[in-house]
Amino acid sequence: MAGWILWVAVQVVARDPFPPEISVSQYGLGGAGWLFSVWAVVLASSPLLLLRSRPVPGPAGAFLAVGWSGSAVMAVVRTDEGLQQMSWHAQVHMAGAVLALVFLPLGIAAAMTWARRPWRRLSLLLPAAAAIAGVALLLAAVGLDSAGFGPARSWAFWQGTLVVIEMLLVGLYALVVDTIDPRSVRADRGAPVQSAIQ
Repeated sequence: MAGWILWVAVQVVARDPFPPEISVSQYGLGGAGWLFSVWAVVLASSPLLLLRSRPVPGPAGAFLAVGWSGSAVMAVVRTDEGLQQMSWHAQVHMAGAVLALVFLPLGIAAAMTWARRPWRRLSLLLPAAAAIAGVALLLAAVGLDSAGFGPARSWAFWQGTLVVIEMLLVGLYALVVDTIDPRSVRADRGAPVQSAIQ
């Protein structure tokens, strides 16, 4: 819930409602840029805390750790103002954003493969939507008007859409975390429960 409140707050303070004029990262500029930093860290920390409450085997922890690191970089290192984001710190910020946008959804999806049905299936639909938005984002990055707003605004739209999908995934994860149990899922798939305990 805090992530959604902060997401709205950064837009209100910047007077730039979704979709942003240039990019989500522009919310981190100016005197109230700290709100953006807090939002990025809160968003990335939530799935790590949920994973700690319900540990699962597999790559979820590693994916979430990489995603959290990317968010931390994005929170601390600012981008440039305006469309031309070419400075070294803007490039570092962008690298952090890419890690966050890719690895946080992967980590959540990996953790939720251990949730009960139908949550497992739903946890795959949102990353699939994120993949589609990611392709549209890449098309906008090479100059195609993939959202009908012009290439620059399309970039901002798809970037914001990826963020919203990520926040929906975090919310879904929080909603169904109590159903995550590697032992019951393995039993449901026909594997002996004994093997899940070992």
